[in-house]
Amino acid sequence: MGEALVDRYVHFEDELSMIIEERGGTPESLTVEWVLEKLYALDLSGEEMKAAVEREMEQVMLRYREEVELPAEVILRERKASRPSAVQKVPVSLSGNNGYDAAFYREALDGIEVCLRQVAPPGLTSLVLRVSWPGDSALRNFPAAAFISSTDHNILVLYVGPYRPGLSAPGFYLVYDAWANSVEVVPQLPSHSVTLFSHCSIGTGVAVLRYSLPSDYVLVELLPHQDSRGLISNMATLFMWHSSGPFAGRWVQKEVVLPLPSEPEEHTSQPSYNFCADTVFAVGNICLCWVDLLQGILVCDYVLADHPEFRFVKLPEACSVGIKPDPDGGRGLPGQYRSMCCKRRGADHVIKFIFMHRHGQGAGISGVALSIWTLEQPCNKLSKWKAGRTSFGMSAILADAMHNHNLKLLPLTPSCPVVSMLHDDIAYISFDDMSDDFTEA
Repeated sequence: MGEALVDRYVHFEDELSMIIEERGGTPESLTVEWVLEKLYALDLSGEEMKAAVEREMEQVMLRYREEVELPAEVILRERKASRPSAVQKVPVSLSGNNGYDAAFYREALDGIEVCLRQVAPPGLTSLVLRVSWPGDSALRNFPAAAFISSTDHNILVLYVGPYRPGLSAPGFYLVYDAWANSVEVVPQLPSHSVTLFSHCSIGTGVAVLRYSLPSDYVLVELLPHQDSRGLISNMATLFMWHSSGPFAGRWVQKEVVLPLPSEPEEHTSQPSYNFCADTVFAVGNICLCWVDLLQGILVCDYVLADHPEFRFVKLPEACSVGIKPDPDGGRGLPGQYRSMCCKRRGADHVIKFIFMHRHGQGAGISGVALSIWTLEQPCNKLSKWKAGRTSFGMSAILADAMHNHNLKLLPLTPSCPVVSMLHDDIAYISFDDMSDDFTEA
């Protein structure tokens, strides 16, 4: 079994727009530029111009719908009817009285095809969404891109649309099963359960845990409550969506306590908590880890428990960075020089933490070293971090890569180190002026 480096950036391909281009594109008389040029030639006053622009644009949009979009939609429906879907589309049964618009989610699912374009490492595999939503659908107002939030084995989850928990914006969760080649649309959290003023973001987005073979999963949103100052508190809500079982079809919420790092405040008895998850991953089929790459891991050993409990595992002392709460978010981009993952080792699991020492601290490439730490048996509360036997100098790694691949130009900056999930002696590193290339170390 091989591995794949997956690009978190998800591209969209709009089938309706592609058909419009096939038919010659948009006529010049239906473009904004043509309308404005025609009106400017009339030398109208300010109020007259404003009224004329509104009137003309309304007419142009109606004509565009009738002359361009509707004929393209006829062709699109014929093509969809004549070909089977490339993926299995799994409808979600919505339970509970949460005010979900079932028709909206059906239309979203019907108009999505998922394509996984695989490339062997060190190349990047990409996920592409081909959308075929009608021209007058609100779904077409979504941003034409997304990011994969979390993966576990064969399950990937991402947000589609501007929706995020607490924001009053349209969108949904998209779950893709690479083994079954199936896709599901999961609705938002109930709007009455979380608002912009009730909870905070934990940092990274929704997590996924595959808890049973082949594809039973649970989506998990961990959202800390805001305290009286509007800052993150150590009380949080776990929102969970089960793909099957008695809790399927609705978001279930549980209140939990988080052992977050904190700083005492001089003028108040309230501590200031500080934690920002850069990534989240599963350990086995019951444990989830939210990772602050500067401080440590928030571990939930049994996320499916009736009353889930959390513990905090600090990073190795040599790697931990004390960060005071900063409302301006001045923690930098630790994912540029650090990463963490869980690897299977026989029947056990280990957590690997890789970082580039002195990266971004003014040191040239000769001063940057690549180090790997291991946390064995991460579900054992007594486990300790162990340093790797060797620290690799980036200048030596780069010199070897340039020799082996006949590279002539020295890349500017190494970044985004990633440990191989299958091989203990392989890591992947990106270079800024080779954005599509990785070097094996």
